[in-house]
Amino acid sequence: MSRSMILLLLAALCGGNSWEYRAGGFVNLSTGETKAPEAFLAMGEKLHAERRFEEAAETMAILTASPVELSLRERALILRARALADGDEPTAAYEEYNRYLTAFPESPRVAAVREEMMKCALAKARQGDLQTILGIPLYRSPRNGIKLLRDTLLRFSREECTDDYYLRLAAYFIEEGDSASAEAELTLILENYPASDSAPRALLLRAHLRRNRFDAVDYDLGTLVDAKRDYERFVGDFLRYGDEPERLRSLGLDAARLQAMATEARDGIRFVTAKLAEKELALARFYIHRGRPKSAAVYLDYILRNLGDTPVAPEAKRLLETCRK
Repeated sequence: MSRSMILLLLAALCGGNSWEYRAGGFVNLSTGETKAPEAFLAMGEKLHAERRFEEAAETMAILTASPVELSLRERALILRARALADGDEPTAAYEEYNRYLTAFPESPRVAAVREEMMKCALAKARQGDLQTILGIPLYRSPRNGIKLLRDTLLRFSREECTDDYYLRLAAYFIEEGDSASAEAELTLILENYPASDSAPRALLLRAHLRRNRFDAVDYDLGTLVDAKRDYERFVGDFLRYGDEPERLRSLGLDAARLQAMATEARDGIRFVTAKLAEKELALARFYIHRGRPKSAAVYLDYILRNLGDTPVAPEAKRLLETCRK
């Protein structure tokens, strides 16, 4: 397609006001109005401020394709990417931000642009790609967006915000009811970013997920044991920083928030401990029913020695006395 054809298409998109770069400035092909490059950029900024995102993006496409001063092209490219993102075009915005990194790899904006790319990838996952069969729209799949975000996080694995977007991805999976994928992302944070401000939240959230996978004492208590281990690790790893404001700030916490999270962890420990005691009591009752009081006594004695502050302890004590008669 020729350049003139492209400009005609842009004119249609911009309500009939097409612009072309000529002799150091921009000319409106419909009205003859001229604008210096700086003023043309300002027009794009005004369109963006007025939430006319599509027009802002198309206007900046003209500027970035023109032989203007490099600093203006840089600002225009950022504005175009931002307009596309704000206009719910995360894929196109991602591509423009990536184009920016290629064109301006030494820019002080690089870190912010990388974070914007992560934000666009997550937005793409939330938006999803329409899936059709025989031309009939069925649903939107987040698969490509999730892959794009994961690839981006691997590509920029040491950015200050990388762990935060792993945490956001975990939160997305929880919203979608995919606790297994959420737990995998939380584990990744704890293994690769243990000193980050996402680590305490990831640890407590993983404990909650593991606890919520528990069904009943008739089933395997492995997930509860894992949850208890996470709760205890939280108390052991983070509660000690309660009197260290600087360390708390580095973890994105303050003393009040830390105490609230520690209370959640202790409540979790009590819940798990109570369920473990219920399991031991259920086994003891099983052996009593089978006429094996000595075997039952082993479990009952364990409850009283190690889980004595749980609600089932009085019942365990009563049964143990019965078993020893």
